[in-house]
Amino acid sequence: MTAECMVIVGGGGAGDNAAFELRDEGFDGKIVVISADPDHPYDRPYLSKEFLRGEVDVPKVYLREEGAYAQGRIELRLGQRVSGGSLADRRLTLSGGGELAYDTLLLATGGTPRWLPGVPRVGNVFTLRSLADGRRLRDALQGSTRVLLVGAGFIGAEVAASARALGKEVLLVEAAPVPLGRALGAEVGKVYASIHSDHGVAVRSDTTVTEWHLAGDRVVAVNLSDGSREEADLVVLGTGIEPNLEVAAALGLPTEAGGVVVDEGLRAADGVYVAGDIAYHRHPVLGRQIRVEHWEVAKGHGAGVARAVAAGHGPYATLPYFWSDQYDVSLEYRGQASGEHELAWRGDREALKFSVFYLREGLVDAVLSMNDGATNETAEALIQKRVKVAAAALADPGTDLSALG
Repeated sequence: MTAECMVIVGGGGAGDNAAFELRDEGFDGKIVVISADPDHPYDRPYLSKEFLRGEVDVPKVYLREEGAYAQGRIELRLGQRVSGGSLADRRLTLSGGGELAYDTLLLATGGTPRWLPGVPRVGNVFTLRSLADGRRLRDALQGSTRVLLVGAGFIGAEVAASARALGKEVLLVEAAPVPLGRALGAEVGKVYASIHSDHGVAVRSDTTVTEWHLAGDRVVAVNLSDGSREEADLVVLGTGIEPNLEVAAALGLPTEAGGVVVDEGLRAADGVYVAGDIAYHRHPVLGRQIRVEHWEVAKGHGAGVARAVAAGHGPYATLPYFWSDQYDVSLEYRGQASGEHELAWRGDREALKFSVFYLREGLVDAVLSMNDGATNETAEALIQKRVKVAAAALADPGTDLSALG
C-alpha cells in the first residue's frame, strides 16, 4: 500500500523507527511525526542505566542527529498533542488548534508513569519515562545518600542497580511476594531479588509504604507495612505505566486490556495502525492477543507497520524481545508468557548462567536467559515452530535444542 501522507502520533521508539523505515522501504509520500515530548526522539533504555550513571550525555541518548529528519524529509513536530479527529474524514485535531489530514495513520502514544494514590507530589519523588525525567533524576541522585525505589519491575530494578553503582544506599520495596513473580514466576523472581540483595540493595518484598513523612516539600522517611520506619532522601516510583489511550478513544477505536485492539498486522481500522505499548496485538505465532510494554517491541512494531504501509498489509510475526542489564547480569527474554506457565530450567542458576523455558500444553511460549544469550537465540526457533516438546528435554544440558521439534 502507498499513501500520500503518513501521520505518526508519538515520537518514541515505534514512531521514530516507523518514519525512517518507511523511507528505507521506498515510501515517497509525506511523513509527519507528532510528538508531545519537547525533546527529539531518544533511546529510552539509556535513561535508567548509562545516562543516569553519568556515563553518557544527551547527544548520545538521541536516536539520531537532528539533521536526519530534514534529510529524510520527515516533518517532526515536537511539543504538540492530538486531541481528537475523525476516522471517516481521515483528519486529526490538534490540541493547540488546527487540523491535520492523513491517508494512513499510526498511533504510537506509549504510556504515562503510574502515580500511586497517596504518594505525595513533592520535590524529591520522581518517575522515569522521559528525557526530562532522566535529567532531573540524574541531578537529584548526585546529591542523595539513601534512595527508596517503590516497585521492583525493570525500571525500578535498573535504577536500583545504577544507584548502587554510584555508591548510594538503596531500599527496594515491592508489594508482590517476589519481584516480577506474576510475569516470570516465583522461582525466577527469587533469583532476581537475590541478585540485588547480593549487591547491597535492601529488598523488601510483600511490603508497601503505609505513611509518608515530609519535611517541607521533601520526603524524609516512610513507614512500611512490615512495621519499620525507613529514612530516604530520594524516592523513585517504578510502578508501571498507564497506557495513553486518549487519542484512540477520541477516534472511537476499540480498546481492551489496556490497549487498542489490532489484527495480526497491527491494524486497528482501515488506514489506521497501532504500535508499541498501546497495541493489543493478535500475534500470529502465539495465536492470542498480547500487549507488551518494552522498547525493543515498540521499535519492531514501528518497522512492521512501515513495511505494511509501503509494501502491503500482512501479519507481523516477530516475537517480542527485551533485555535488561543489571550489575554483571545480562537478562534477555523472548516470546510472551506468565508465571503460571510450566517452567523448565536449563543451566546453572547459582552461577547466574541459565535459561528458563515457559511452556503451556507442551508448547514453548517464551524463554528467559541470564548470561546465556546463545540459548536465548536458539530458543527462538522452538517458539516459532509451535511443536510440542518435553520439559525434561529442555532442562537436559545434553539436549541439542536446535534438533527439537
